Amino acid sequence: MSSGEGMAVELLESDDKSMKVEFRGVPLAVANAIRRLIISEVPTMAVEEVLVIENTSGMTNEILTHRISLIPFVSDIDHHVPPDECTCGSKLGCERCVVRYVLKAEAGDQPLTVYSRDMVPENPNTTVVPVSGNVPIVKLAPGEKIELEVYVRVGRGKMHAKWQPGIATLYESKGTEKRILFVESFGFLEPKRMILEAIKILNKKVSELAHVIRGV
Repeated sequence: MSSGEGMAVELLESDDKSMKVEFRGVPLAVANAIRRLIISEVPTMAVEEVLVIENTSGMTNEILTHRISLIPFVSDIDHHVPPDECTCGSKLGCERCVVRYVLKAEAGDQPLTVYSRDMVPENPNTTVVPVSGNVPIVKLAPGEKIELEVYVRVGRGKMHAKWQPGIATLYESKGTEKRILFVESFGFLEPKRMILEAIKILNKKVSELAHVIRGV
């Protein structure tokens, strides 16, 4: 437990998938701001673009690329930045703003199910990998094949739900000033990192507002 002037925070539950934190004396607006920022502004990494080179499967390009775009990736937001914050100036991006994958698969005499684990990273040492390798992408009939390039980039939930890091719920204990924040991760980031990133974003917004007010 940590406490300040009339404020206290206690960790109630925690593992690699979820976390429950109790706030005491923390204004509702502040606690709710943290919850909203977790959902909408904490950065994660997801498939932002798919280039279809060949697709002879029974699945249209639009559905195929949509399925791939919803695969969650373990996110490295310490070493990667959103495209609009990168200084590379390249439309294709650089190692700081994009992680590239290639997906090639062809069915022989038997049907073949293609999974997320079949995507091969351009950099074999990258830590930005699918949360699960068992996500089915498409089933190929004999003789069908696909070839795609996949571009994973940093984004935020307010841009598209595929970048939302997880679930964040805030509720109050009746008759008290206790507020409990429950966070569940989709696998992009650890729950603790999700909360800390939201607090960092909130502090930045408050500092920027103070700077503007001082200049008025």
